[in-house]
Formats: sequence, structure tokens, C-alpha cells
Amino acid sequence: MPISSEKNFEKKLFLFKEWLKEKERYSGENIQIEPNASSEASGFSNETFSCRVIGKNLVEDIVLRIKPTGFQVFPKYDLKMQVEIMQELKKNKLPVPDILFFESDENIIGAEFYVMKFIEGEAPSDNPPYHMDSEGMMGKANYDQIRSVWLGWLNNLITFHKLNLKDLEVGFLKKRIHEECHLAEDIEFYKSFMNWGMEGEENLFLNEVYSWLASNIPNESNEVKLCWGDSRIGNVLFQNFKPKALLDWEMATIGDPLSDLAWGLTTDDISSLGLGIEKLSGSISNREAIEIWEKGTGFSAKNFNYYRILCLFKFSIIMIRVAKKLILNEIMPLESDFHINNHVSNFLKKEFNEIN
Repeated sequence: MPISSEKNFEKKLFLFKEWLKEKERYSGENIQIEPNASSEASGFSNETFSCRVIGKNLVEDIVLRIKPTGFQVFPKYDLKMQVEIMQELKKNKLPVPDILFFESDENIIGAEFYVMKFIEGEAPSDNPPYHMDSEGMMGKANYDQIRSVWLGWLNNLITFHKLNLKDLEVGFLKKRIHEECHLAEDIEFYKSFMNWGMEGEENLFLNEVYSWLASNIPNESNEVKLCWGDSRIGNVLFQNFKPKALLDWEMATIGDPLSDLAWGLTTDDISSLGLGIEKLSGSISNREAIEIWEKGTGFSAKNFNYYRILCLFKFSIIMIRVAKKLILNEIMPLESDFHINNHVSNFLKKEFNEIN
């Protein structure tokens, strides 16, 4: 259930239109903008609005993504990084949206933003989870179509993980490439994320998981790669059950690409096993996905279980802020403990206790 915190949508849209009019792409078109019906309620972290640009000689659907200025799920947002990643992936023939503009001047509409071409397609739903969404694309799909979704996601992940890090012109890679241990840096980031999100409240269990992760960093890892971060099938647009666009690069990082495989498979387990829901027929098993990924990339998945716990740790921390946003929007009561007691954190407790 995406919740928009945007309070001045009409004003921002007007300012955005005036800015857009000055772009050479729309020169002489006397453009108007019509927001899509769902524009004002899209995105848990960034504000995302889909619009139609109408001119004398054009009709073009675009997507405007704005850096949040109100309640933040993540402690920081790097829109330029997202733009640079998608531009590099487009050069390498991966299915990502075409970036039309990036604007770093916050004075234009009150925050940084970028604009990309709209891509027709549908993503497996988050709410309700696609395993229980009988009216969604996955719920209506047959065995072969669901398997096509998973294999499409996996094949794109393999192609992505084959990219040479040194060939990618992405600013944050140059800043992080010389880190002694990228994984340790990521773990510390999420520890600080947790402390920020908890707002002074202690989280003893996640502190315990943090200590375990920091103390058990694998001695051997795969070649360092750009990692998607939020590599779920829910972040892929499909058309006829074939991937059309890989979306949401805000969690991108650098490190072992196995983390992406673990994230995609583990988040699927969270939205099924973690909720006591049977998986849809045609869903790929973790074992088969691992075998395909290892064969396709030449990398090893021997540290999969470590990255599975790391995934659950990260997701539990994100849920702290998601829960607080639900409380802020009065969808949950003020006294709710959902930020520390939810299906993600409970699934983590189960898995963590099994290995300790």
C-alpha cells in the first residue's frame, strides 16, 4: 500500500510543467500535463508520479521521481546515483527506463528530481503479496507464465552481474572501490540506519544479529560487482510475463553479487513462507535458482545463507521506517509495535535461531 506524503502535488506539477516547457525536447509544443489517476499515491520511499505530456505534435507518457522532503524511509537518497546506474545499464542493453532529465536544483520544485519515459507493464504486487493476490498478474497466471517471470528475472540478474565494474561510469563506485571491505561498510551503514530509525529506542535482537553479521563476514567472496540492492521480482515490469524494465536502484551498492540473488529469493520467502502462504505453482525453488545463477555467472553461492540473514536484517531495518510511516499516516495505531514485531523481523528470528 504505497503512501504518498506529497502535500503540494498540484503546485509541484505546475512548477514542473513550467520547467519542462523550457526543454528543447518540447520546444514549440505548448505542452500541457495530465497526471495519471494513481499519480498521487505511488512509492514508499521516493515520490513517483506518472504523467502524460500533450503538445501540438506529441503525446508522451513520462514518470517524475522526486527526492522525498517529508518523512523518509531511508536516511539518505542519491537520485544522481540512480540516474547514472540506469544510464549505464541502458548502454549495456539491459531493460531499464530511458532517462530524459535529471535536475539537481532543489529550487525548481522543492527537491531534486529526474524524469524517465513511461514503460507499459505490470509488476507483481507487494500489497497484497503476489502469492495471495488472486486478481493480480501472478494470481491470474498459469504455471508456465509464473516460471517465465522467475526465469526472466534470473536471466537479467545474470546478465547484470556479468558487467565489468571498471567499465561503469557511476560516481559512487569510484568513491567506494578502494574500501577495504565493502560488506563491512554496508553492515555498518545499516546499523546506523537502524539507530536512526529507532529514534532512541533499543532493538536488542537486531543488535545481536548485527554482531553476528559483523563477526562472520565470509573469508572468501565472489568478484566485486555493482549490486542492484532491491533485486525483487516486484521491482520488474513485465509484459506478457517477459521483463520490460528493471526498476528501483536506490539500494544499489558494491560487493558480492550473491547478495542480489539472496535478496530476490529471500524476499519472496518472506512474502510467502513468512506469512504462512503457499507459494504459487511455477515459482522457482531456491535450489534451482542458485544452480542457474552459478552456471550463468561462474560465481559461487556457498555463502548464500550468510547473505540470506543479511537480507532479513536489512529488510527488518527498513520495516522499522515503513511501520512508522504507516503510523504517521494513521493507518496503524500510535501504540503499535509493528516496527519491531512484524512478519519480516519474526521470520528473521526463526531463521537466525536455527543457525545459532
